Amino acid sequence: MQYFFNEIISPLVIKNKYKDICEIGAEFGGNTDNLLGIDFVRVSTIDPCVDADLQNKYRSNDRIKIYNGFSLQVLPELSGQFDCFLIDGDHNWYSVFNELKTIHEKDLLRKGGVIFLHDVLWPYGRRDMYYFPESIPEKFRHSYSQEGIERGRSELSGKSSNYKGMNNAVFEGGARNGVLTAMEDFYKAHSREYIFLICGKESGLGILIKKKNIFTSIKYLKLRFYLRTVKG
Repeated sequence: MQYFFNEIISPLVIKNKYKDICEIGAEFGGNTDNLLGIDFVRVSTIDPCVDADLQNKYRSNDRIKIYNGFSLQVLPELSGQFDCFLIDGDHNWYSVFNELKTIHEKDLLRKGGVIFLHDVLWPYGRRDMYYFPESIPEKFRHSYSQEGIERGRSELSGKSSNYKGMNNAVFEGGARNGVLTAMEDFYKAHSREYIFLICGKESGLGILIKKKNIFTSIKYLKLRFYLRTVKG
């Protein structure tokens, strides 16, 4: 997500004066620091805090609230609305689809607001990865292994070191598999209410914009063209 911050995320946040931002997945807080670098932004961060003690790191900053837990446990308990969501948590269909579904059903995103989703292209656009496999219901969890991933090959490879050690779905593609698939499945059900955009650089940035009125679509036509020019 940090790859896209300066060229896409920050300009949109500043231009549209998005004050209330919810971040799903923070790891060590690198992108959290970027968000807090925008002086009018307030951040709510959802993370199980396995990699870092975020509560301690931000204890003296009154512009951030840390929710220590899994997104699908925390999101249903949130109230109010946000201007922006950054989704970069568990990279699998079940987690992402239900994050989007919960945000929509609880009306957590204001009209005109935006959802950014990281890793919508290879390797996890069409392949699940599970940080916490036990948190995914068995019927939604693909067979997985910690072998590596080869571009252009569906099955995992014992010879590849790419993403080796992660809990990768054994096969790429198919139903309910990957971040992009989750984003597409959500959008199919709500295409009248959202604008769907993708920046095809690095591992991909998905963008869902909640329509406010007819002018929202016109306004973001320029963004569609801009995304094609972002340097890889």
